[in-house]
Amino acid sequence: MSTAETEKSQPRILIAQTRGKTERKIIEEWHRRHEAPTCEIIYIDYPKLDTSRATPQLRKRLAQGDNPLLCPLRIAWQPKSRNGKPQVYLRDIITLGDPRSPREYAKILIAKYQVERVKVLEGEPATLTELRAIWQSQSSNNVEREFARFVVRRATLALERATSQHLGPQYKMPKLVREEIRSSNRFKEGLRQLAEQKQLPIEQAELLADKALKELASGFTPMGLDINLIMGRILYRRGYVEQLDIDCQQIETVRAAVNGKSAIILPSHRSNMDVGVMSVALHEADLPRTSTLGGINMSFWPMGYIMRRSGVIFIRRDIRSDPVYRWVLKEYLGYMVEKRFSLQWYIEGTRSRTGKSLPPKLGLLKYVVDAYRDGRCDDIALIPASTTYDQLNEVKGYAGEAMGIAKKKEDLKWMINYFKSAHGRFGRIYVRFGQPLSLSSYFGSQKEACQLSDSEYQLALQKLAFEISWRINQATPITAISLITMTALSAFRQALSFEQLKMALREFVHYTELNSAPMTASAKRLLCDEGIQEELDALINQGLIHAETEGPESVYTINRDAHVAASYYRNWVIHHFLDSAIAELALTAAASKKDSNQAVTVFWDTAYQLRDLLKFDFFFLEKNQFRKSLTNRLNLINDNWEHAIAENSTSTATLLDAMKPITADSVVRSFLESYWVVANCLQLKSDKPIIADHSFFSFCAGAARQYLLQKRIIHSEAASIHLFKTGLQLAENRGVISDDGVYQASQGHAFINELELLLQLSDLRFESARRTFNHRFFNRAQHND
Repeated sequence: MSTAETEKSQPRILIAQTRGKTERKIIEEWHRRHEAPTCEIIYIDYPKLDTSRATPQLRKRLAQGDNPLLCPLRIAWQPKSRNGKPQVYLRDIITLGDPRSPREYAKILIAKYQVERVKVLEGEPATLTELRAIWQSQSSNNVEREFARFVVRRATLALERATSQHLGPQYKMPKLVREEIRSSNRFKEGLRQLAEQKQLPIEQAELLADKALKELASGFTPMGLDINLIMGRILYRRGYVEQLDIDCQQIETVRAAVNGKSAIILPSHRSNMDVGVMSVALHEADLPRTSTLGGINMSFWPMGYIMRRSGVIFIRRDIRSDPVYRWVLKEYLGYMVEKRFSLQWYIEGTRSRTGKSLPPKLGLLKYVVDAYRDGRCDDIALIPASTTYDQLNEVKGYAGEAMGIAKKKEDLKWMINYFKSAHGRFGRIYVRFGQPLSLSSYFGSQKEACQLSDSEYQLALQKLAFEISWRINQATPITAISLITMTALSAFRQALSFEQLKMALREFVHYTELNSAPMTASAKRLLCDEGIQEELDALINQGLIHAETEGPESVYTINRDAHVAASYYRNWVIHHFLDSAIAELALTAAASKKDSNQAVTVFWDTAYQLRDLLKFDFFFLEKNQFRKSLTNRLNLINDNWEHAIAENSTSTATLLDAMKPITADSVVRSFLESYWVVANCLQLKSDKPIIADHSFFSFCAGAARQYLLQKRIIHSEAASIHLFKTGLQLAENRGVISDDGVYQASQGHAFINELELLLQLSDLRFESARRTFNHRFFNRAQHND
């Protein structure tokens, strides 16, 4: 309700939302102490509140024709104070039920012996005249009964705001969303127009819209949030350190960015734990609670029941064929940002089964940007976020899916098995936030945003989504296990001794520090022997690393069947080393050019070629920024590096030998090999139209296994269905397949030749890198002696 200047003599009506006799007694006692005897009280049942259940007493009072001040009231019950603030424990729920809505016997005891836990909340008052004017501007239905329902809704919303202020930003939650949306003129008129466009009877459109709204609306309650937090903590603490690792400085940046705005949290998606972990992180940081959009596949009982009440909005996976559902979803999200409620979803659309960030989905992002363009809000803060784990018990399952094993359906049995598998010692969980983005600063004013043509708007959305994804990557910290797997996956195709592994890891850590990339404490501990040994032991226990100890010294290598699982950890941080890997291959191309006058041109041509090939698997900066990034990388070695390349191949080879860490084989090779497998399979299947279905990708997987046995490709992780999909996308982009699936022979041959030439470059780099590494290790060993 809005504020109003009122005379002291103006009549007051207390609209008291109560639950049971005890709350009525508390309100009556409060009324005797604080209000004039002439002040009326009208009681409304809560929370079994329905906007259609405005009491006859309220309807009769509203019809008297005067202009009283309507003052909403509600009792707030506080949980016990622990560690200086109210907290809900599982035992509280078991013994008392909802501590914020105790059972009747508990209310009597609390009101008598723990008065500090009882508070009368007052919502913002408004005069009857003000409310009637708002109602008439928003509704075309002038039935007096509807006005009474409107007054109850407004009272509830005013009390929800008061409750949010009382509980803190973590408990700011939307109420009566479904009722507010459905009763608005905007919704009714928009639905009518949609029905006309799609030639649907309005009655059918209303039924479909109501079904969609009911499906989307979450039953957000404080207790639901408390249960969600309890479950999230119980689940992740079975395997991880109790305290989440959160960057406090980043939290303050986020707090400033979301102040007074609707916020959209856009995290990476690695694990089924992500929802619970992010909920706990936001709660502990005193940031606003988000309504999280998730796939409807997770709405099975009892998870669906619990998650809806903690603010999860379940959305259908495929909505292309349902225009009414799409429109309702858009209106729902528009209402949420208009009322400044925070949202959260995974911009990748699903969990990453490779560890590497997936291409962003634009649908939900477009809906909230549309709301900004429509003037429903002044601004929206977009917050990139990353959830990273030292170890993840789901990795082996992801590896199986990558090799073609069917994904297990989420249900009660799956949930029980997942809970059991979460037990162990998996290290820490890291929650990081990237630099926030503001829609007003990105698109300009709403007027400027609306002036974009359809093609310009679509391009701007794509760039915005890629910018968010890039910022998520930049915020993702480098972990110890990710560096060890990156080193061991290449390992110059040989087992490494502890001392060799230590030297390689030191180079990675020093490079990371030099580039100010985010790094966990466990990664920094790789500079000491104990830190390396701890992480090796963890990987050995996971079955990813094999230690051969029966010899002169222990040597370590990736287990025979664990390459895909190990690559998952590497891919978490692979983007931090991508520019360096591209620079290595581009230098190799320049060094192999006999005419040194063209060497610099060859360098940049190769770098841009790799950027174009890898664009569906990685998020690259704009071309000029990409060039600047490579320049900065090589400036670390020689600030006159272009002159060195132009001088002769020997000076170029010297530049290559100075590059530490060595990354090309570990970072880029498996992607090029996977694309090459797809290119060959397209040629083998060229007699029929290509269909991107399970049978084609299974054929690619079989071919990759044969090529591995024949040593035509080197890395096992190249035999990944997930990489085959981006390889096919790349082939389509290169014109290898026409729109109707027909293979284009000339483009196909050119595509294969291009990849084979780059793989030959990779071989050259690998051989020179192995010699350089062994030479550095030998010199280091001699120096230590």
